[in-house]
Amino acid sequence: MDTSRRVGTGRAPLLERLAAAESAALGPALERIASELRAHLGVDLVAVEAAGGVGEGGPARGYGVGPSPRARSLGALLPRERTDPIGLAAWAMRDAAPVMAPRLGAGDGSGEDGRREGGGRWDAARALLEEASAVAVPLLAEGETMGAVTLVGLEEPVGETHLEELELLAPKVAAVLRARRLGAQAARATQLLQGVIAATDRGVLFSDVDGRLLLSNRAASRLMGIDFAALAGQPMAELLAERVKWRMKNPTEYEARMSRLRGDPERSAQIEVDTVDDRTIEHYSAPVRDADGGPLGRVEILSDVTAVKEALGAAQRLAEERAILLEREERRAREEMQLARAAHMMASALTRADVHEQLLEQATQLVSADKCAVLALDRRGDVFPAATRGFAEETVAHMGFEFGEGVVGRVLATRRPFICNDTERDARVSRRITQPEGIRSFMHVPLVVGERVYGLLSVNSAVPRAFGERELHVITELTRHAAIALQNALQFDQERHIAETLQQALLAEELPIVPGLEMAALYQAAAGSGVGGDLYNVWRLPHGEVGVLLGDVSGKGVEAAGVTAMVRYMTEALGQHQRSPGGLLTELNELLCPRLADGSLVTAFIAVLHPAADTLRWSSAGHPPPLVVDATGRSRWLEDPGPPCGVFHGVGYADHVEPFRTGDLLFAYTDGLIEARRGERQFGEDNLRAALLEALGQPPRALARAVYAAARAWSDGRIADDVAIAVVSRTGST
Repeated sequence: MDTSRRVGTGRAPLLERLAAAESAALGPALERIASELRAHLGVDLVAVEAAGGVGEGGPARGYGVGPSPRARSLGALLPRERTDPIGLAAWAMRDAAPVMAPRLGAGDGSGEDGRREGGGRWDAARALLEEASAVAVPLLAEGETMGAVTLVGLEEPVGETHLEELELLAPKVAAVLRARRLGAQAARATQLLQGVIAATDRGVLFSDVDGRLLLSNRAASRLMGIDFAALAGQPMAELLAERVKWRMKNPTEYEARMSRLRGDPERSAQIEVDTVDDRTIEHYSAPVRDADGGPLGRVEILSDVTAVKEALGAAQRLAEERAILLEREERRAREEMQLARAAHMMASALTRADVHEQLLEQATQLVSADKCAVLALDRRGDVFPAATRGFAEETVAHMGFEFGEGVVGRVLATRRPFICNDTERDARVSRRITQPEGIRSFMHVPLVVGERVYGLLSVNSAVPRAFGERELHVITELTRHAAIALQNALQFDQERHIAETLQQALLAEELPIVPGLEMAALYQAAAGSGVGGDLYNVWRLPHGEVGVLLGDVSGKGVEAAGVTAMVRYMTEALGQHQRSPGGLLTELNELLCPRLADGSLVTAFIAVLHPAADTLRWSSAGHPPPLVVDATGRSRWLEDPGPPCGVFHGVGYADHVEPFRTGDLLFAYTDGLIEARRGERQFGEDNLRAALLEALGQPPRALARAVYAAARAWSDGRIADDVAIAVVSRTGST
């Protein structure tokens, strides 16, 4: 059979028949498309598969089966659901590209996962497909995969000619399936809308862009006494004029008001009318638009407000007075909540710059100021702009003041706020700043805690008399919280500077140079955290050994840094007479127990190495287990469940001896490394081992950095705790 003569002929009628399949149910539509394609292409079998979401329920695959006995036998075995025995469709949809299989039995595209579910039926289908050839083309529309079409040749092979023709036809088939998907989505949206309006007790009427009644609910019919469901499709304007208006006590007025409303398609409005049965109906009308702003129609919402109107009647004035009081209370409550939130935000700021920015942000929100500025007072009495919002750069450059001089200076000297209601009428105010900035009223409030004046907050408006008693109260409370936050920020800066200086002094020394050993250490502070208590140390012992210490002091800040110094120097001092790592930890524990605050502790790992020996001695006090990697790449953890130091008196720590030969490497670390997080998961020991083994062969310093970089990448660039690492490599005997 010369299939190439049939391919490409009669395409226009075929496209029309494919488009006609859109109106059928999904299963018949797929069968019809497959049959039309098979007849057009002259192959033994065509399978059309629809991707998820194209239809609701029903089969996901349709087949066009040729007249040959083998084709009919295969067609009877092929499933409309579950795994496709041919297998090429899944490949084509996954890769969004055509797939060719000259011989299916050679493993081209077979779905191995489907073997478990087919049984004898599966095996029979696979047997018929063993020598078959096939091509599959994805069905793509608007960047989405709608499904795939597969051609199978049993008697004669399918090839490039079939593939070329199928690629020309595929967009039309994809468009048919996409239209089905859009139709299904529209049907679901309509059902949802009908369910929503049916559930409300308000009357709802929808009219389309042509003004005809499209949807209504029972509540609308009940309120108006009109069966709107029977009037669907009629012009809404006529229904209002001929049917609805006669339900009103004043039909002429109602018709006139609704005509004016509906005469403007862009207009939304609400009217209140009385019905002939002594009910008051609130009628709301508004245009309905799609996501792009295009018109969809109009909605009418009818609400029975009779009970509400009656309840308001005699008590209207009292209700209004209560409403005013309630509004005041609500406003005061909102302001209190905003002030509490502002206080929290500023208290959370760690630097003066952060406090200033938060102060400007909260002030702008609380009093709707057009421009704001924080003017800071230094120890010499100079006043300068620390942060501004809304001012021109040229103006900010001239915002220099002197303590005690002018309005700004007097506010700082007297510690009392100042309000200017109109800059053009108040002779006390210089117009050097206000005139170029268009400021008509302003308020200066000092930032004071105890005897300390930090500066002032200036809020400004382009309109006169913008600030009164309420605004003064709010801003005064805000500046009180800001001043406390500034005081805390100064204290934090001082404490952090002391702790960082102390910690850097503890970590900055160069490691000793020891023949036969290559060593490196790394310390990385956590981003945005206070100074922590991680420490490392490498020092010479009296008998030629080298001591290696990794530790972690609980807590942060100056206190933790002080304990870190104490642990380091105690350990070095004890090493002058104690050569045993376990003995060192035992004596260190006894010294720390009476000196640490309740709840404080120290984890530590100590190793003692002799450059001429092939062993290392070590002991651990509750510290994460270091890792030893030998010259062959085999690794082992140095685990010992001893308690941390500084908690229990009388604890004895044991020595352990570990082989440590040429080419071996010791990797010790603090818990911040393995506790780096990605969501709920930690980096952990397994990932640490993998990162270390991958970095083997690099010098110790580069190796430490590579492992830290792996943990940092795992946690998306943020490690929440400090990390200390020590690496010792045995390079040979001395």
